[in-house]
Amino acid sequence: MAAPLLIHVGYHKTATTWMQQYLFRAENGFIPVAGHAEVHDFITDPHGLLFDPEKMRNEIAAKSENIPNGAVRVISSEILSGNPFFGGHESDVFAERLKQIAPDAKILVSIRSQMRILPSIYMQYILRGGTMPFDQFFAGERSFGYLAFTPEHFEYHRLIAHLQGLFGRENVYVLTQESLTADMEGAARALADAVGNTQFSGLSEDAKTVRAPSYPEYAVPFLRRANHFQKGPMHPNPVIGLGAENRTLYRAVGFAMRRPPLSSILGGRHPVSDYVREQFAGRYDQSNQKLASLVSHPLDLSGYDGIA
Repeated sequence: MAAPLLIHVGYHKTATTWMQQYLFRAENGFIPVAGHAEVHDFITDPHGLLFDPEKMRNEIAAKSENIPNGAVRVISSEILSGNPFFGGHESDVFAERLKQIAPDAKILVSIRSQMRILPSIYMQYILRGGTMPFDQFFAGERSFGYLAFTPEHFEYHRLIAHLQGLFGRENVYVLTQESLTADMEGAARALADAVGNTQFSGLSEDAKTVRAPSYPEYAVPFLRRANHFQKGPMHPNPVIGLGAENRTLYRAVGFAMRRPPLSSILGGRHPVSDYVREQFAGRYDQSNQKLASLVSHPLDLSGYDGIA
């Protein structure tokens, strides 16, 4: 019989890159069989009238030979939870496509407290070339037919309930970023146990190294203005186009903002987080409570709004 297939759908900014680089490795009993490129080409990019589940099935099959006993095949790409800059409106469609591709798959959903993930999402928007100030970004102003940020995307219970309806409650595993922060080894082992990975024997030392944080929030006014002069996914036609991958000006501004004297003067300011706490206070209480009732495995949501 084929090894179990685990599909990690995100969310964005929930240690997904760390998992892809350090957890989902063959030596950990997690065998990657598709990544961002394949997910984009065969799942998220095709027009609905052109989507063919057989193409992704063939891709998985081609990379599923000689899988060791006790190992688990993995597909990990946070784009499967939808684009958070535009409200993640396609997340339900992607879930249904996954059901057509691999109806017996196990699903991993990684989440993070909304009061922490929303500032991180905005900082990612800036990193990708965005130019809107955070109050405008979070306002999610939309015209007919044009999408923008929506807070509903981070009502986790909605997507998780939909995935449970498609794949079965017992086949949807929820992992918090907070559990990884508190006990990286324990959280990874609990995931391995839940999905039938008997080869996992512990994380390597390089996996436990703390990664460099993003640029500080107080740098936002300077970073987003730098984006007016550099090409990026969220700003493809800047005043001066230096190339899609050339982020020299952005990095130079970020470098300067992290260091004295600016870091000494502005270091205590967290304007994006402050705005999110004020603007979305109580917004996710009911969603988090519903999420707690949906999940059958142990899930520590302490620190999430609405959870005692």
